[in-house]
Amino acid sequence: MIGTRSAPATLALLLGLGLCGALFLAAIGIDALEGRNAFQFFADSRTYHEVARGDLLDIEAWQDAVTVGGNFLGPLAVLRLTGQNYYLVLILNVALFAASTLSISHTLRLDSLRYTLVLLVNPVILTSMLSVNKEVLAIAAIACILRAYRSGSAVAWILGAALCLLVRWQMLLFVIVLAALVGRTNPARAQRALTLVALLVLLSVLYAALADVFEPIRNNFEEAAQEYEGSGLYEWLVAMQNAGYYWLVFPLKAAHLLFGAGLRFDRLFAPTDFYNDVIQLLHSTAMLVLFVLLGRRSLIRLRNDLIYLSALYLALFAISPIYTPRYFLPVYVLWAAVLVGGRNPPALFRPARPPRMARRRPRILPRDVAST
Repeated sequence: MIGTRSAPATLALLLGLGLCGALFLAAIGIDALEGRNAFQFFADSRTYHEVARGDLLDIEAWQDAVTVGGNFLGPLAVLRLTGQNYYLVLILNVALFAASTLSISHTLRLDSLRYTLVLLVNPVILTSMLSVNKEVLAIAAIACILRAYRSGSAVAWILGAALCLLVRWQMLLFVIVLAALVGRTNPARAQRALTLVALLVLLSVLYAALADVFEPIRNNFEEAAQEYEGSGLYEWLVAMQNAGYYWLVFPLKAAHLLFGAGLRFDRLFAPTDFYNDVIQLLHSTAMLVLFVLLGRRSLIRLRNDLIYLSALYLALFAISPIYTPRYFLPVYVLWAAVLVGGRNPPALFRPARPPRMARRRPRILPRDVAST
């Protein structure tokens, strides 16, 4: 199998990265996570450790860890499993990432080494293996979803849904939408476009109707917007969305979330926040470069199953008013598979069955005719 041919080289590469990561933690990383230096190579890892210790929030039951405005379930599960040991977290992250990349490569018949190298171009993936976060869990969830589609395994579906719940409730919604709208039957090309438009219209109506439910998220956005200095385009897009026009502004909002931060190279050379101004900026730049490469090779088409899945993911996640480019890491994972797979990727969905032809009943002749 193509997906397993380069598996030993892939594992050797990731083992080397794990050893380098351990050296980094010993020299700089642990001090940064515990606040003894200002090198912030992570997003919310320090917060997750504080929640696990009970210093920030008092979460007594697992259901208290999942809310509309935040989800601590996955990171808390990782920290309790590893006893909050930084090195064990690193080992678990590297193991999960290795299993995920090998699984995706096997499912899609990709060269695992080439695929892993394309993934590691994205700095969010590199830094995510160093500390507790949701990004590695999100990649594992995508691997399970792809395996579920390819094999039809109920176990893969359940595991994928469980991992999605550990990451963000929106990802669990993503699995539900896939099961409801797509299934394992390959929709016609025209139906894919209509399905995407219908989903956008439905999300627009629901977001406006459930304004009270999403109020905590909107409050977080308004607080962040007061401190952000920008052109005001994103605030306008969110205002249009609040008025029920998400279906109209979706393409521009999705492009802003995917690529907007990647064009701010002024921040790259004079960063004030290393993770946001360097790591996330380069993540968005990698997304833009990948998108251009796919476009030049004419691979951005809804008839491609992976592109279709990424479009549905974008529709569900771009509706969030919070400006967080790393939430779209699964899109990078899917697009990287499209790039490595080329023009003839294996289909995830079963082809639609042609209608059964009516069987002709044998003509029964009268006895006198038959006897002659």
